[in-house]
Amino acid sequence: MLDEFFILRRDGLSLFHIRLEENSFTVQLPEELFAGFSSAIVAFTSELGAGHLSKIEIEEHIFVYEVMENLITVAKISIDDDETIAEHIVALLYREFVKEYQEELKNFDGTVRRDIFFPFADKVRKIVQMCENIVRNNPNLLANIPPSISIEAIEKLSNFSEELVDKFPEATIRMTRNFQKELPEEEMHYTMHKLGIEVGKDVAEKKIKKKTNDKAIMKILNEISICSCNDNIITLQICPFCRGRETKVFDCDFVAGFIEGAYNNPQISVREIACHATGDKHCQFQVFKISEM
Repeated sequence: MLDEFFILRRDGLSLFHIRLEENSFTVQLPEELFAGFSSAIVAFTSELGAGHLSKIEIEEHIFVYEVMENLITVAKISIDDDETIAEHIVALLYREFVKEYQEELKNFDGTVRRDIFFPFADKVRKIVQMCENIVRNNPNLLANIPPSISIEAIEKLSNFSEELVDKFPEATIRMTRNFQKELPEEEMHYTMHKLGIEVGKDVAEKKIKKKTNDKAIMKILNEISICSCNDNIITLQICPFCRGRETKVFDCDFVAGFIEGAYNNPQISVREIACHATGDKHCQFQVFKISEM
């Protein structure tokens, strides 16, 4: 998944470096390869603001990096590795590094000491291992959840990912409600919608034996609640996903994503248009079908 991981200052000074396959800090990249990468990334980042994710390809390697304030976090992967997973790990490790070494970075005098940053190796190995386990259990989960979400929360969801489908709808409702509580408000809607799409695809694949159509989708949804569909508007009489919650904005992003994922058709999208959590009588979802527009 990752060959090496670096943390650099924006002036190019390396603060931390680990080569994961050998668990070593002493190994270095071939001089010409590192020099090419270092000079290129410093030049690029001088023009970038914080929060920018990008990559550089050099020979058979890809350097996935993120610029955040005065630091650059970098993962070196092989050209055949998954860049999306590397991007996720880069962002996660930046957050953990800054949290763990906040005071040291604030008072940094320019001298890189192994005894200060060396212990971060354990955190790198732990997070990389957790991400590998998540990808093994659910290949699409990391790609659909922002890296700002706690890796522990993602791992917990991943460990029970089979139950989301195999024990639908009881486990699906319980687990997604609990997971939603752990999400930051600004990323909750996006994350739950993406998760709903993936679960909807898997549930429909398991339950629909013939062609996917409106009737088959409604049969699945009626396992969740009493449902009806009129003029491409699906109504859940009692929505168990937002039951007991009061919000100012529509809250059932998972259900909208679930319906869209169950159709698994690029010409179909779904949006919530009424929500019991905001005071509406029922939760309703508009099904947009491009071919009918």
